[in-house]
Amino acid sequence: MDQRSLRILEFDKIINWLTDQAQTEPGRQLCRALMPSAQLDVAKMAQEETDDAVKWLLTRGALPLYGISDVAQPVERSQNGVWLNCGQLLRVGQFLRAVSRLRRQLPADETPQTAVQKALASLIPIKNLEKRLDEAIAGEDELHDAASPELASIRRRIKGAQADVKESLNRLVKTHAKLLQDQLVTLRGDRYVVPLKAEHRGDLPGIVHDTSASGATLFVEPLPVVELNNRIRELSGLEREEIERILQALSMLVAEASEPILENLLVTARLDFLMAKGQLALNMKAMPPDMNQEGRIRLKAARHPLIAADEVVPINFELGDTFQTLVITGPNTGGKTVTLKTCGLLCLMAMAGLQIPTQEGSEVSVFNQVLADIGDEQSIEQSLSTFSSHMRNIVQITSEAGPGMLVLVDELGSGTDPSEGAALAMAVLDHLRRHGCRTVATTHYQELKAYALRTEGVENACCEFDTETLKPTYRLLIGIPGVSNAFVISRRLGLQPGIIEQARQLLSEEGIRFEELIASVEKQSRDSEKIRQEIDQLRAEAQQEKQQLEKARQDLSSHKKRILQQAREEARDTYQQAYSEVEAMMDEIREKIRYGQLHESERMADQMRHQIRAGLNQVEGDIGRETLRASGRKMTPGQIKTGMIVTAPQLGLQGRVIEVPDNRGNCRIQTDDGMKVSVPAAALQAARASTDQQNGTAGGKGRARNGRRSEAGTVSIRSQKRLTASTEIKLLGQTVEEALSSLDSFIDDAVLAGISSVRIVHGKGTGALRGAVHQQLKRDSRVKAFRLGTYGEGDSGVTLAELR
Repeated sequence: MDQRSLRILEFDKIINWLTDQAQTEPGRQLCRALMPSAQLDVAKMAQEETDDAVKWLLTRGALPLYGISDVAQPVERSQNGVWLNCGQLLRVGQFLRAVSRLRRQLPADETPQTAVQKALASLIPIKNLEKRLDEAIAGEDELHDAASPELASIRRRIKGAQADVKESLNRLVKTHAKLLQDQLVTLRGDRYVVPLKAEHRGDLPGIVHDTSASGATLFVEPLPVVELNNRIRELSGLEREEIERILQALSMLVAEASEPILENLLVTARLDFLMAKGQLALNMKAMPPDMNQEGRIRLKAARHPLIAADEVVPINFELGDTFQTLVITGPNTGGKTVTLKTCGLLCLMAMAGLQIPTQEGSEVSVFNQVLADIGDEQSIEQSLSTFSSHMRNIVQITSEAGPGMLVLVDELGSGTDPSEGAALAMAVLDHLRRHGCRTVATTHYQELKAYALRTEGVENACCEFDTETLKPTYRLLIGIPGVSNAFVISRRLGLQPGIIEQARQLLSEEGIRFEELIASVEKQSRDSEKIRQEIDQLRAEAQQEKQQLEKARQDLSSHKKRILQQAREEARDTYQQAYSEVEAMMDEIREKIRYGQLHESERMADQMRHQIRAGLNQVEGDIGRETLRASGRKMTPGQIKTGMIVTAPQLGLQGRVIEVPDNRGNCRIQTDDGMKVSVPAAALQAARASTDQQNGTAGGKGRARNGRRSEAGTVSIRSQKRLTASTEIKLLGQTVEEALSSLDSFIDDAVLAGISSVRIVHGKGTGALRGAVHQQLKRDSRVKAFRLGTYGEGDSGVTLAELR
């Protein structure tokens, strides 16, 4: 792709925006390298990958990509036999932990189908090396004692020798206190010494290792501890040798696993790249376009992604179907240049596999080349005027003209004599059309409007201008040439009528008729648009009335069901009473049977009992089915009380109210499985059990069954949570009570979003907050396990938790 055109169309700004979404440096490198592709299959595949990432973000949330760094250089150094230091090995270990964490995002029983799933499945955890590095590396320049048994033994002996030295020196300090400047033991180099007053140099035999700046203090190693210090030095040498041996062994292990490590690095970078593309699409509210290679562009409600959402005006744009060249006319600042840039930029984004901010059903073609001449690039140093600057670009464009090219030209032929500029513009457009280019050009020349009207394959368009308000609407009208509106604008701005009339007389009669005809067509177009809007409004009102009628019908049906339910319950009571009477009769009959009487009466009573029992069973069944179908009753916020059992049918939830509605109309309910959810009060209904309790029949008939949340409701809530859910919470600066409340809500959101691992930042401080957090995590049934962070993860200031 032409780099100058990419810059003019601001594709580099989209790339910067994309790069900001990436979380790792390898991922950011892939974002920076993204370029449009002229191959249809490549562009389609890239679009599918982006769509996969969007769906993953909506259903499962962001991937835990923290801890990933570019470990290619240290790994390659280990391949060449170079020993890695602690810091390099630490980063390799962090990378291996991140790989294992990412691989767990794809369940073992899930068959990889999408691009994200396949990438996750291709990760290769290296558990043995990951565990060995975790056991050995303590920090950027430190090994754990457990790195090897020999290292642990050496360090124990060093600590013992140091304790002996300190004990000996402490006794000496107490017995020779008057000789010393301070009663303390210090280090010079790696030797333990005491601060001796200079005037007592001969009173304490030993080796002088240093002198204070004033010369008043000598730092002396007393002779009794020389041998002990020598022992410490010997052990320190053994420690260094053991550390070197361990680092060498660990470096060799990294070298042996270098191939899968580097493969994992490529996969994690690709995952970060895919997530960045998906997140950018969500931020832009973009959609995947249909792709073709026939030069056909059809954009529905297209928005320029770099214009603020509250300022951009969506446009409908088409090219390459019934016409190959589009000539856009209209006043300055009317939106012509924005239309050019929107068309070009969205084409480049789609070719690069990025979703575009349009409505569903938009279509974009791949092009071999996208060339743009937009803006004034006149150069004083090169002695180029505006016309010369534009013409130099046109020369390049016309020399490369051919099929599969999209050309975007702003103010074609401007900067020179109008008649010559218009002639040149028509010749250039004709040249591009004959060579099969798809061309969009803006102009003020009337001759080009006529050229578009009489030339096959060329169409007019204009950016609408409201002559009443003297402001552009920024709407693109295809099929209608624009008018300059110079006379109308001048009159409204107060130019004398005589001057305007003289100017009209100077125009040719044909030109006046042409402008009047165009103005008439544009006015009719605006009028038809107003009629269309009125029709849309009437249609919306009709739809609203239809919905209201449907609601009234449902209310009537519900009322009917309630009446039938009441009748069934009364019938049940009647049958129950009759059945009890029959049972009493049967008891009496059995007594008489003992004496051999009333055999026929027994048969008749038994038959009557069966009939009554069958009727009672039918009524019970009807009541049970209607009770299960009952959806409760609507409630106002004032009717909602703490402890009530409520349902949210649209969300598929049922639970107990734990917080009444706040000033925004939201209240919190706790479901039967312990999940706490914030729900609008308008979405709640009283459950049957709650209604019965209020009527004094708690535990009676009609209790609503729980535990059956609809799949659609659950997916809806989780989709919303996954857009905003985070894998980390910071509790710094909060009181213990505030922190625990925040943590509880955070875990609710994480569980609802399907996040399996979270990071809790509580800081080190006095340890009180950390202890309170750990106590709550121990009691929380949603928490599977937790641990303090290691070096590089935040140490004891961070707790990492795994959720069920």
